[in-house]
Amino acid sequence: MTFMESAPPCPRCGRENDPAFAFCHGCGHSLRAEADRSCARCGAKLPPSFRFCGHCGQPSDAPPRGSTAPSSPVVPEPPLPGHAASATAAPASPPRLVLIRHDGQPGPVHRLEREVTICGRRDGDLLLPDDGSVSPRHAAVTVRDGRIRVEDLGSASGTFLRLRSPRSLTFGDELRLGRQLLRLEPMPRAAPASTPGAPWGSTDPGYRARLVQLLEGGGLGEVLPLRAGANTIGRESGEVAFPGDRYVSGRHARVDVGEAAVTLTDLGSSNGTFVRLQGPTEIGPGDQVLLGMQLLRVEA
Repeated sequence: MTFMESAPPCPRCGRENDPAFAFCHGCGHSLRAEADRSCARCGAKLPPSFRFCGHCGQPSDAPPRGSTAPSSPVVPEPPLPGHAASATAAPASPPRLVLIRHDGQPGPVHRLEREVTICGRRDGDLLLPDDGSVSPRHAAVTVRDGRIRVEDLGSASGTFLRLRSPRSLTFGDELRLGRQLLRLEPMPRAAPASTPGAPWGSTDPGYRARLVQLLEGGGLGEVLPLRAGANTIGRESGEVAFPGDRYVSGRHARVDVGEAAVTLTDLGSSNGTFVRLQGPTEIGPGDQVLLGMQLLRVEA
């Protein structure tokens, strides 16, 4: 007696088909891929409806022997707080000096790649050749251990730092507001009426300090007395006024004269209030330094 091979059912619709058929006559599903299945462990033929090998019991969907499942990508964990970053991290870029143009827009940029950068009109690394008020070797900017310092090199016009907060002054300090260069000096006290030679009935007007106007070429201009307390400096109003200087704001700065200290505060002026540096001074990002008529801003 001859036994015919059983017709495999279609895995999609369940219809029995002739073993020679490559496609189901009911729904058109391919029967060849199902008929060609074999056990991944022993190689025995797997009927389409079998979930396990009838010879060794291996699951029909197990991967072939010797193959490995794909592994998940390894994502590096971020460094813990306080730990150093990877040695492959890009090095930090050096700080920069940005020349501010007269219209307030940023101009050329100089990267502080050297430990010491010399700024001047004729000599150095950062040259400002078009400004006659800049000395040939005007100032030095030093970058060391992550700190930035600026120092005047004996220039004729000085190196000034723009105020970002109130600053305590000492007698002899020089200030720049607009086109005005002023020096703070003590004010001699008025002689009491009992002093021989003093006018009869003279009283102390209350002046405790004064600002002396320094002119180009070394001459002295006006002497501007300051009373105890607040003294406003501006173009339009205040105890000290410069109506002819359009670079001075209407209310530019204030000098507070106390018994033990004199404090200078910028009042949000357009062009800033500057104090002349007396020695090496630490600066940081956002600070502005004035060399002659050239304004430089520090950026990190």
